[in-house]
Amino acid sequence: MGLRIVGDHPEGGIRFDLERTTTEAPWVYVGSAFTRDKDHRVRASVDGAGVVTVDDEESLPKEVVQRAKMLIRTAYKHAREDGGEGLPPRRLHRWRSA
Repeated sequence: MGLRIVGDHPEGGIRFDLERTTTEAPWVYVGSAFTRDKDHRVRASVDGAGVVTVDDEESLPKEVVQRAKMLIRTAYKHAREDGGEGLPPRRLHRWRSA
C-alpha cells in the first residue's frame, strides 16, 4: 500500500504549499513544507538567472531546503521553456517522497 497524503501532514516525504508573492524578479515564494509531524515555514526566492535562495536555510532541515530549491528551480525552468511571459507559477503545491 502506498503512502497516504491526507490533511496537511503526509505519512512520508514532504508536501510543499508555496505561493509567489511578487510579480518581478526576484520572485518570492512563501508557504509551508509539511513533514510527517512538523510544519516548516518556507520563504524562498528565484532570480532572473534561476538561482534559488532559501531564507533562514540553517534553521530548516537539509532535506526541506534541497527539495524546496529543486521544486522552485524546476518550476522556473519550465516557465521559461514554455515561452510567454516566463513568470514562474503563482502557486506550487507538490508532494515529494522521501
